Amino acid sequence: MAKIDFKGIDEYSKRMEVLFKDTEKVVREAVHEGASVVADEIKAGLKGLPIEEGENGLPPVGTPENKLSGVSRKQKSDLIDSFGLAPIENDNGYIHTKAGVDGYGSIPTAKYPNGVPNAMLMRSIESGTTFRNKQPVFRTAVNRSRKRCEKKMQETIDEKIKEIME
Repeated sequence: MAKIDFKGIDEYSKRMEVLFKDTEKVVREAVHEGASVVADEIKAGLKGLPIEEGENGLPPVGTPENKLSGVSRKQKSDLIDSFGLAPIENDNGYIHTKAGVDGYGSIPTAKYPNGVPNAMLMRSIESGTTFRNKQPVFRTAVNRSRKRCEKKMQETIDEKIKEIME
């Protein structure tokens, strides 16, 4: 009868157990690294929004006949300052984060005495309205950075697995 002798299988098994236990931690780090690549691209897109101001530096007023193609300096600043990533969550095994804007703009209006909600302003810029031309900042940034994000996530996962397995 033949005899088979495996050397190091116990050590390999232990490392696989550690890898299994640390899977969520590794994936969270990869998501964080990938999201930062996308976030940088979105922030660059926000910084690239064209400036269009009305009287006294106030946001301009658009009409269906004369649609806006930009934002005021203050609105642009508010969007950049309010941009961020949500905390990384585990939703039934789906580890993710979200990018977006939060809070209110710094220019009060009659309808919005606390300032226009930044999410509403960003939606109008992203998708366009009857008074604003569409300028998809988030969509184009995500599409432009997708491959770099995937590559960064893969590098992070490979690096962490290598650390665990050594």
